[in-house]
Amino acid sequence: MDKNEYIKILDEIREQVSAEDSPIRWTVARELADFTVAFVVTNDGQLSPAGTGTLVSFRDSHYFLTATHVWEKKLKISDWIRIPLKENSPCRFAISPREIVSYGAPIPERWNEWGPDITLLRIPPERVGSFTAVGRPFYPLSMKREPRIDCCFETTFLMGAPALRGKFTTESAIPELQGMEVLLDTGLYSSTELCNGLRSQFDFVDGLIDTTQPDVAANFEGVSGGGLWKVYVFKGANGRIQTFKTLVGLAFWQDFRDSGLLVRCHGPQSIGAILCRLYD
Repeated sequence: MDKNEYIKILDEIREQVSAEDSPIRWTVARELADFTVAFVVTNDGQLSPAGTGTLVSFRDSHYFLTATHVWEKKLKISDWIRIPLKENSPCRFAISPREIVSYGAPIPERWNEWGPDITLLRIPPERVGSFTAVGRPFYPLSMKREPRIDCCFETTFLMGAPALRGKFTTESAIPELQGMEVLLDTGLYSSTELCNGLRSQFDFVDGLIDTTQPDVAANFEGVSGGGLWKVYVFKGANGRIQTFKTLVGLAFWQDFRDSGLLVRCHGPQSIGAILCRLYD
């Protein structure tokens, strides 16, 4: 493929992805929603939103990948953790926090924008079938996933369940998952602001989200723990648009800026650091 043809194909893909009513973005969000869970907790019979997680597997075990503060402040102290098995449906799956084992980063002295704030919550083997029975996949962290694509357009999606978008009452909870394109920004902090040796183990990725976009929540409370995904959009051998998606992090902190909503995420190095804790 010569340079001119490469540029032509890339521009065509970019135009299709960037279109205001792009079906590609909608399809990507729907596919990533299959890996995403919205946590709802029950305390004294009251239902409330509690954050987001990603269904992942490592070797022969299955986990929820989420933010540590979601586990420590919401899930761990609840009577029951409830999850909708299908999008925009009531919570059919319920599990006691006592059935879950956490493999998380060391808890900081105080929760702030630097974390570390990432954990794996092991799902008991006998409970995994509730997800696979309805076609919910687990993203394999033990597989190296690098696309071999000559010409592709790269974008980034953040998945989450904003509390503002769900329908919650004292007797019913129907969270709403949302997939949002993110503009990555790595220039918002310097290495000198990372202290206590965190830089050597945990990495950070900042994303800016335009909350004026249609269907984007103005506040991301409830998105903590949601997966950050790198999406590669390309033309297949049949000439049709295809995508390749890889999990690269999770959100744990938000802040409002003049340019939009900043969401700070842990990156792939942090996921690797947590996997190492499985062997501790």
